Amino acid sequence: MKILFLHKWLVMGGIERILINYLSILSQENDLQIDVLIDYDTESSIFREEIPSNVNLFHVFERNYFEKKKNLYKEKNNNLIKKIIYKITNFREKLVKRKYLTNLVRNGNYTVIINFSNHFDPYICFNNIKIPIIRWQHSTYEISIKEKNFLKEYDKIVVICEDMRDFLLNQTKISPEKFSVIYNPVNIEKIRRLSNEKIDFIIEDFFVQVARIDKNKKHKDLILIYSELIKRGITQKLVIIGDGPELNSLKHLTKQLNLQDKCIFLGEISNPYPYMKNATLFLHTSEKEGLPTVLLESLILGVPVIAINCPTGPREILDNGKFGVLVDMGDFESFINKTKEY
Repeated sequence: MKILFLHKWLVMGGIERILINYLSILSQENDLQIDVLIDYDTESSIFREEIPSNVNLFHVFERNYFEKKKNLYKEKNNNLIKKIIYKITNFREKLVKRKYLTNLVRNGNYTVIINFSNHFDPYICFNNIKIPIIRWQHSTYEISIKEKNFLKEYDKIVVICEDMRDFLLNQTKISPEKFSVIYNPVNIEKIRRLSNEKIDFIIEDFFVQVARIDKNKKHKDLILIYSELIKRGITQKLVIIGDGPELNSLKHLTKQLNLQDKCIFLGEISNPYPYMKNATLFLHTSEKEGLPTVLLESLILGVPVIAINCPTGPREILDNGKFGVLVDMGDFESFINKTKEY
């Protein structure tokens, strides 16, 4: 049996961690051959080193291209010429992706294709592929008509919790038989082993958050909550592990709030578990999740969790508040009070 996985990149994120977990499990099966197609190689592809040696890794675009495109994106609003260049680059990129994927599938003799996120949806030529194509769904959000149409093309849709299945059934009206619920695999022994590695970190009392730094994770809300906690007398530092497009604006916000010495950004770290293990609390303010791996990992390490009860994920993991604190979305005051109680 030969499997092709598709995904955007290998930066630090929950989806990427789960992909690595699956590859580690499946690579132990002697009768499986696994190929992974990643769209972009990046400087922050920290999970690349964790790809099992018997898994074949391909990239549509190598690292130098990604850095070039990132610079084009930053400059695209400087003038009309740069905006046109960026649009032309984007158009060409789409053609390259579709051609690369089509050729890989045509010549790969695969048994099944697993699209591990929505990133490759527009580049799969469904009508020309005669093998099963499976789509993994990792989060809930308002599904556009375009995405609904893509989802209907797949032979199977894997969701990672019961609430997500119910949400998508309601949103898409796709047949229930097309959905399967498979909870994210977590390597408990590995997490505990890695958490015992020594780190050069002298802060003893701190809260922690680990996630890719984008708008959906609501780090801004977390920093505003933390600012209010400081005003009310808490002494713990806030350690944020991760990188992403919102990092610079968050650093600017901490300066505005005079928190630059209390809120510590560690960037992307391949092994965040020693920091998580030694934290007083894990604080989670994300408004959109699937089944957040970091909450599972925190519980494995015995770290108390306070999380926003977003539509899917935290409620199932924390068993309606039995194994951690759930706070209603938007209720900052309750989040502050629950944190102070610890």
